[in-house]
Amino acid sequence: MRSRVLLALVCCLATPVGYPYEVLFEGESLYHQVRVSEESGFRYLSFDETRGTQSAMKISDPLFLQYIYTRLAFVGLTFCGEPRDVLFVGLGGASMPRFFRHHYPQANIDIAEIDPLVVEVARKYFQFAEDERMKVYVKDGRVFLSKCEKNYDLIVLDAYNSNSIPFHLTTKEFMEEVRRHLKPDGAVVSNIWSPTLNKFFDAEIKTLQTTFAELYIFPGLTSGNHIFITTNRSGRIPKYTLVDRAKQIMREKKFDFDLADLIETTYQYATKRPCNAQVLTDDHAPVEVLRAQEVK
Repeated sequence: MRSRVLLALVCCLATPVGYPYEVLFEGESLYHQVRVSEESGFRYLSFDETRGTQSAMKISDPLFLQYIYTRLAFVGLTFCGEPRDVLFVGLGGASMPRFFRHHYPQANIDIAEIDPLVVEVARKYFQFAEDERMKVYVKDGRVFLSKCEKNYDLIVLDAYNSNSIPFHLTTKEFMEEVRRHLKPDGAVVSNIWSPTLNKFFDAEIKTLQTTFAELYIFPGLTSGNHIFITTNRSGRIPKYTLVDRAKQIMREKKFDFDLADLIETTYQYATKRPCNAQVLTDDHAPVEVLRAQEVK
C-alpha cells in the first residue's frame, strides 16, 4: 500500500497564503514539498505546488485554532467523556495536538505521522515538543494501528492534503482497524472534504455507516471541510445532550471558542442518512481516479 501523504484526518482544504509573506523554510521529502511562511502574525505550513496552507499558528497565541475544522474536531470530546488515551493520525503543524495537550495535560497522546520532515518542521517552527505523555511515531497511520495493542478514547484522522487522498485510509478494512482500537465509549473524528469538492463524499458516508454503530456530521459552514464523528455504541445522542456536555467542557477547560454553539449550528445525525454509494474497500477505492477527474 502506498501513501503520498499522512498529515491527523489531511487534511485541510488548501487556503492560499496572501502576499506579501516571508518564507522561513522550504524542503522536499518523499511525501511533500514543505514550505513554512509567516504573514500578519501567523505562521503557515504549506504542502506541494499549491502553496495552500495546511496548518496555521498564531505566533502570539500558539493555542489559538485558526481554522474552523480544527475547532469542530473537538466536538469529539462531547462523545467520549474525559479522554485518557488519544491518537492523532497526522501531525501537520500540530495545531490540534498542541491545543489538546494544553487542556488535557494528564492524557496520553500518540501521533502517527508518515513524513519525518513534517515532524522536524513541527518541532522547529510550530512549537511542537514531545514529552512523557505525548509521543510521535514516524509511521503510516494504518501500519501504526496494525502493530498497536493499545485502545483509545479518541482517534482523530487528519491525513489528507490538497493534492492526494491516501486511499488505504478511507476503506472499510482500515475503518475496521480503527474501530478495533476504540474503547467502548470512544469516538473517531475524521476530517472530510465537502461534497462540492469531494466526489466520493457519499461513499465515505456509506463506508462509515457500515463500519460503526453511529455517524454524526458537523459541516464547516465557512470552510470546505466536514467533521465526521463515529462511535461503536448504539443509540442516537441528541443535539441538546451534546450542547450541555460542550458547555460543561467549556466551563472546566476555558476554551477560547464556543464549542456549544458549533454543535448547535452544525449537528447532523447521519447514521440512517440515505446514501446511494458503494462502500470503499481495499479492492474498491477509486479515490485517486475521482480526484484526478476533479482537477481536469
